[in-house]
Amino acid sequence: MEDLQIIELYFMKNQQALSETQTKYGAYCNSIARNILRDVRDVEEAVNQTWLEAWESIPPEKPRILSAFLSRITRNISLNIVRNHSAKKRCADFAKSFDELEMIGTESVEDEICTKQLAQSINEFIGELPEIQRKVFVCRYWYFDSIEEIGRRFGFSKGKVKSMLYRIRRNLEKHLKQEEFL
Repeated sequence: MEDLQIIELYFMKNQQALSETQTKYGAYCNSIARNILRDVRDVEEAVNQTWLEAWESIPPEKPRILSAFLSRITRNISLNIVRNHSAKKRCADFAKSFDELEMIGTESVEDEICTKQLAQSINEFIGELPEIQRKVFVCRYWYFDSIEEIGRRFGFSKGKVKSMLYRIRRNLEKHLKQEEFL
């Protein structure tokens, strides 16, 4: 079923919307949650909460891209579960990927306007990356894929992925310094 048809079902509050969403995006949302959580019960909880939040938020929201809408919900729910379970003990890869981006301190970016400007600056930086680097960066820092998973996906060695991410982080740091965020 097409995304627009699924969204129409949500607007009619037709229960079929949930089953169609699960059929089309269940594996996708499970993959996102699994990369962050690792625990099967937590993954199941996050995905079930995703369906509930989608049900409750459509309408009034009308997502332009249903997959992006669901991935954002799944990611946010998964991150909240991690916070509740102590990220360092439960998700070493998750914590490590955030540690790699330690240059971006959340305490120095307290107000909402500055946060939005920072996000816009990072998005501009990512948008200027060559396609493969952009995909590797997003896999690591949005989907929290492990270095090994990224290497398998793109046919790179573990060392190549690490060095690529290192160079991207250094360039991001330079970019943020030029934009006076650091």
